[in-house]
Amino acid sequence: MNNNLMEVRTALTTTTSNDWSGGTTLGGAEIQKRVQEMAVEAYNNKTDLAPLLKRVNTSQLSYIWNVTKETAAGSGLSNSSFGFYADGAGGTPAATAKAQLYAIAKSYRTDYEVTGLMIAAGMGNQLSDEARYAIESHAVGEERTIISGTDASAYGFANAFSGLLQLMGSYAALADTNAVYGTTRASGLTYVDVSVVLGGATAADDLDLVDLDAAITASNKRGAKGHKRIFFCSEDRLDEISQLLQAQQRFNSVGRQVEFDGGFVVLAYKRIPIVGSRFMDKNGVTYDGVNRTDTHADQAMYLLDLDNIMMVHVAGVNATHVPILGDDAHQRYDVKGGYFKSYGVLVMKRFDTQVLICNLSDI
Repeated sequence: MNNNLMEVRTALTTTTSNDWSGGTTLGGAEIQKRVQEMAVEAYNNKTDLAPLLKRVNTSQLSYIWNVTKETAAGSGLSNSSFGFYADGAGGTPAATAKAQLYAIAKSYRTDYEVTGLMIAAGMGNQLSDEARYAIESHAVGEERTIISGTDASAYGFANAFSGLLQLMGSYAALADTNAVYGTTRASGLTYVDVSVVLGGATAADDLDLVDLDAAITASNKRGAKGHKRIFFCSEDRLDEISQLLQAQQRFNSVGRQVEFDGGFVVLAYKRIPIVGSRFMDKNGVTYDGVNRTDTHADQAMYLLDLDNIMMVHVAGVNATHVPILGDDAHQRYDVKGGYFKSYGVLVMKRFDTQVLICNLSDI
């Protein structure tokens, strides 16, 4: 056997000049190999909540709306003019009590690029692959912000818009003094308070069906009966709820499945869909009878009134693609790419129909 053949055999079966894990099986680093051009997804990029939200447009930087204030908690009356009078008697005019809130849109984007050399040497459409990865990353980043907002210790981002973690609070029930939509929560400002169900009064306790019933009742009392609502929780909490419903399903139909538009089937409780998200395991909230604490653990879930939650986009800019060549407009670098951009903000138009179920034992 001549030396040339030995050199070829060495190259085919060993990693003579580079440490490569597939060397002895797939050939050494010196051997050119064809790699499947479409990369395999290593992470599931599917979003759960964002596709369920309404998308509306605005023509200005901020979305501004009025919230009516009840004159008595639970009365359902936004002013004090209602009453019974004698025939022909005069009434007393009264203006509807309102508060004005505003949500400032944020700019967020996802960039991608591929060098000319990589495009020329690639065996697939490298540019379209990177574009697809970018739009999926954009959707996931938006979903994370919708859920965790500005809390980088959860799945949020600094300088983002407020997400559910910031919005789902109550001064009356939890002494929460965070600011939402330009208003700091305080005594008497119940129009920025969500309804609250505590798993334990002053310490964390296990979730049970009584908590889900209490959340539905609280939402019903605020006028959300018949609205599009979902229970929203972590994937592990969804498993726990499924186990709680097993015994119930033997005797009645409180636990069953429902189908969203597009054939998406989920578990339901009393006909309200239960949606799980891998980004809900850090939105935990506990309460010791005095103070609310964000735990960044799986200690909370929500009953969301989707009729009063939406994404607002400035001028319809929502995952809009902008192609680029080179460095900005100068086209000096040998790259192609682009970015997907959105100008948007999460808007919770009504707080009282939303329910925070918290002080739950971590899973």
